Amino acid sequence: MNKLNWKIAAALAVSIAAAGPALAVDVDVKYAWADRENPNPQPQTQVCPVQLVPAADIRQNKETVGQTPDFLHVVSGAPLVSGDLAGWVTDGLGSLKSYGFTVTRATDATPPREGVLIKPTLTRAYTWQVGLKIFSMVALKVQFIDRNGVLQEKYYRAHGDKTNMWGAASEYSNTLNYGLNNILPAMAKDLVSLCQGRTVEAYTYSAPEAAVVRTQGR
Repeated sequence: MNKLNWKIAAALAVSIAAAGPALAVDVDVKYAWADRENPNPQPQTQVCPVQLVPAADIRQNKETVGQTPDFLHVVSGAPLVSGDLAGWVTDGLGSLKSYGFTVTRATDATPPREGVLIKPTLTRAYTWQVGLKIFSMVALKVQFIDRNGVLQEKYYRAHGDKTNMWGAASEYSNTLNYGLNNILPAMAKDLVSLCQGRTVEAYTYSAPEAAVVRTQGR
């Protein structure tokens, strides 16, 4: 960028800054199974019935999921306002059915007569942008309950990413979906063990590539 363009850009940044803080951007975070790394997940074979309790959202900041990029490092980006994401998590975990499980909704955490009950809690969900790439991080705390009570508590964390093609608010929702969907292969694998009464690792991190590797069993 030549000196004239830099001066124009700097003047524009100053004028925007003088106008006050950036307006908030509303992000309607809706779950979409299509926003995933692996288009063809392989169903597990050793499965049991799964019940799903509505998720709880206990994030410290339940109002936003990040902000738009800063302008020329002078003007702060606009907050991405989303609100409570409990329903989004519940809808996302319902896609465990695509991994071979029969998933039914439960109203409370009463131990099931058979199979495993999932009681999920959202602890983190946010996005950030580097260049044209949007990244997301989603973290869950999950209790797995069988007929004898709490079988195990586990923590999941995953990242997602996508190119910001259009600059639309919906692309932040898409990127969060990538993060949530990247948790599902690890959870499906764990459920196979939990269905048999065995415990699993207490924490799993899933990078975007790991979601594909786990599902394909490589």
